[in-house]
Amino acid sequence: MRVVSQSVRVNEPGEQLRLTRDDVWAALERKAENAVPFVAAMDECTVLERTANGLVREVVFHGERVREEVVFHPKARVSFLRNDERGAWVIHNDIEEGGDGLALTFRGELELGDGLDEDAAAERMRSGYLRALQATLRLAREAARPAR
Repeated sequence: MRVVSQSVRVNEPGEQLRLTRDDVWAALERKAENAVPFVAAMDECTVLERTANGLVREVVFHGERVREEVVFHPKARVSFLRNDERGAWVIHNDIEEGGDGLALTFRGELELGDGLDEDAAAERMRSGYLRALQATLRLAREAARPAR
């Protein structure tokens, strides 16, 4: 199993539009509903059912159709869980507060079967998720801009 983690500051120094936890949370909820605008490697995202604390969705990621359970931990974390015969992952998108203010952190645990190169897959995931974190914040800013 590989563990991958990446963080970005929500508000860089000098940023004109400062995002709040609520702004970032709203973007994470939109990402759970339809990740296509947020994740470059995702071609499709369909919500199959809604649960008490999340949803179940089917996504096409790097050309592979995958079913994910999404769990909401309001205003703190969104978790994405996959466990099937082809592989397993647990991905968390966390909104954290630190000395530099808010941060958005991706944490992923990746397990692939069939002798696939987990090192290469983990690096692809890390670099792809950095872009997804950046897209999440960009889209959060776009959504917050008209409201302010």
